Amino acid sequence: MHYTEQSDKLNTHTPELTLTNKSKILYMTHLALGDYVYQGAFLKALADAYSGLQIDVWIDDCRSNQKSWHSGRNSTLQQWLTKESHLNTIYPIADSEKHRNALILQAQKEQYDAIVFVATTRAPAYLKVAQAINPNAQIAGTKPKDFLSRFLYREQLKSLDVAIDTQTLNKCQHISDFYNQIFSRLFSVSLDEQTRSREIILTNAQNENCKRQIALWRKQFGLNQGKTVFINHISTSEKRDWQNSQLLELTQQLIKQAPNTMFVINTPPHKLEDMVAWCEQHKDVPAIAFSATDDFFELPSTMLACDLVISVETAIMHLASSLSLPQIALIRKSASSWRPLKASKILTGKKRVDNIAASKVVEAANQVLSLGLVRT
Repeated sequence: MHYTEQSDKLNTHTPELTLTNKSKILYMTHLALGDYVYQGAFLKALADAYSGLQIDVWIDDCRSNQKSWHSGRNSTLQQWLTKESHLNTIYPIADSEKHRNALILQAQKEQYDAIVFVATTRAPAYLKVAQAINPNAQIAGTKPKDFLSRFLYREQLKSLDVAIDTQTLNKCQHISDFYNQIFSRLFSVSLDEQTRSREIILTNAQNENCKRQIALWRKQFGLNQGKTVFINHISTSEKRDWQNSQLLELTQQLIKQAPNTMFVINTPPHKLEDMVAWCEQHKDVPAIAFSATDDFFELPSTMLACDLVISVETAIMHLASSLSLPQIALIRKSASSWRPLKASKILTGKKRVDNIAASKVVEAANQVLSLGLVRT
């Protein structure tokens, strides 16, 4: 299947930032893969609106202390973003204050015309970095959500050329509504719901390699016909995880109904050994433990080679949406604004994802498969 760029639709009102085709802009945000599926669509639309615009992206989240997941996120984000032809320099997540200062010095040399930060947390830290990079640039950013930060940093916030009070934005039914309002206001760039997912551009070689790998795995289990289901049941938070017992129930029930089904169980690299052991323990389930350990593009290419994606509340469900894949998304009711836009089915748990019974997912999988949505 070949994915092409969709046309971007632009507003006509006067933007609050002045840009030209020769401008340089630094876009700063605490980015993750799922975030970029939506923000990336708007950055592409911005690039299309100004053909010669230089867009650089700052993905450092301006934290005081490094988190355990920083290294993995840094690698995957940079691998994806550096392949985006409309983006120029990607500033990585800093591993220390010294590293962050070096990134600031690097950014100072660019003499950006505009610096924009979109931050739902640590907005004052982003403002401090933006001003250190170029205090003479047009600087636009989001105000802190909490009252105390707004009060303590009120003088610094007055220095913003454009201050976005997110509390005054229209109620957002989806996170892409939030970005649509910001990009519309700052740049007069707006997208309809059908074009708000940034498509992942994969090469034919990447796709063919993964198809061959899936075929080899199926042969390993003696499966010539049938479907391959990609399952991601682990997140970065317990309340968004599905239990291994539920995974076992789901796979066993689907095998009973479709004996030639095979499963690719996605897992973070640091949990890959545990999932390999789980697969060994449950030999009645034709399942392969998978993690994109070498290259980010292994992940979407492998997903694309499968017939159905079942994912809890992680970037996987947004990547599936980006690829327009048949998908069942498992999310908490409170996270409805972060639902994938193009999921075939969305199942919700009241407070935790594991409140969604395996039987409900089996039922949804049968509905999706029987609707003819699975590619042949």
